[in-house]
Amino acid sequence: MLFVTSFIGILIAAMGLGFMLNPSMFKQVIAFFGKGKRLYLAGILRLLIGIILLTTALRCEKPAIIVVFGILFIIGGVLIFALGLEKVKSILSCWGKKPALTMRLMGLLAFLIGVLLVYAV
Repeated sequence: MLFVTSFIGILIAAMGLGFMLNPSMFKQVIAFFGKGKRLYLAGILRLLIGIILLTTALRCEKPAIIVVFGILFIIGGVLIFALGLEKVKSILSCWGKKPALTMRLMGLLAFLIGVLLVYAV
């Protein structure tokens, strides 16, 4: 199960690196999840990632870091369902209009979070 946690961290770091190198990729992800009810898929994925992180936290080297990110992922997933599709889509459209530098900084943040997750495992 620790492999899955490491894989999640590597995937997040890779996506962050992709966003840093190609900010239009950030817009493509927003456009993908902004169509129809795909946001619910994002909410479910966030909940599953949060649960996986929380269940593996005690077996990790730095469990506090894993627990914090697990809780944050669960909160993010719940917020997608609590706010509703239209509100979350409007938030996503605001992020899609940000300048490339902002998207690169968000990519850097995602990269660092992914690296931190791998470090904590």
